[in-house]
Amino acid sequence: MARAEEQGEIGGGNVQVRESLADRRLDSTLVSPAPRRIVSLCPSTTETLVAIGARPLLVGATRFCTRPRGALRGLARVGGTKDPDVSRILALGPDLVFANEEENRREDVARLEAEGVRVQSSLPRRVGDVPGDVRAVGAALGGECAAAAERLALRIEAAIADLSARPARRPFRYVYWIWRDPWMTVSDDTYVADLLRLAGGVNVYGAAADRYPATTPEEAASRGAEVHFFPDEPYPFTPRRHGDELARLFPGSLERRFVPGDDWCWHGARTLEGLARARELRAERRG
Repeated sequence: MARAEEQGEIGGGNVQVRESLADRRLDSTLVSPAPRRIVSLCPSTTETLVAIGARPLLVGATRFCTRPRGALRGLARVGGTKDPDVSRILALGPDLVFANEEENRREDVARLEAEGVRVQSSLPRRVGDVPGDVRAVGAALGGECAAAAERLALRIEAAIADLSARPARRPFRYVYWIWRDPWMTVSDDTYVADLLRLAGGVNVYGAAADRYPATTPEEAASRGAEVHFFPDEPYPFTPRRHGDELARLFPGSLERRFVPGDDWCWHGARTLEGLARARELRAERRG
């Protein structure tokens, strides 16, 4: 994948992760009238907008906004998540721009707001945050989009309740790798870790002070990690390119899983797929 430097819902690599907006809330307000032209700067938000019927309102999105497949043909592209073309966004005349506090940079949001553009942002740190975020997107758009957002939020809540109804019988200790050179993983203060918790996962870096701590394969092994997850974003881990190397770095009885990063770190409409993945993982491990 050519987009390793800036892909995914977690952030693209060590520089971008550390410069993310994870701990700095962006101000957003919801005002009338309902917007007629919107731009999305976050791939999972774009997918959610389409899911609640807002595709006719969408006039621009980043080049990493690729889902739903086939639904975004002809849509103006406004750069990447970390380097949006603000001038192009302004030229599209949006009433509202959707951003993500982790994917997008404060300076880009500030420039849009300085030009009088409303920006609404989100940052779910728990799976349980997602229904409220979906409802907020719907409320910003109003009308049938708000009704569709409510239906989607209820489906997500029902799926969370179903998976949370009983604890996993066989918890497993894990590391979810998001980068290499340096090796980086996630703490429990992340959406990914909370989703894996519902699958029965116990994060060996759960209590880390940094949301995305840098570490080493050797340290991870010393912490007793049984399962090592290698998503295809933000770093594009693949069996073909990295299988042999990872077998050497993570030898023995350790379980190495290559997983689709978007199912585990995208939120909003994709949370339903993430919860399905968590349910499958729990079943596979007889949890």
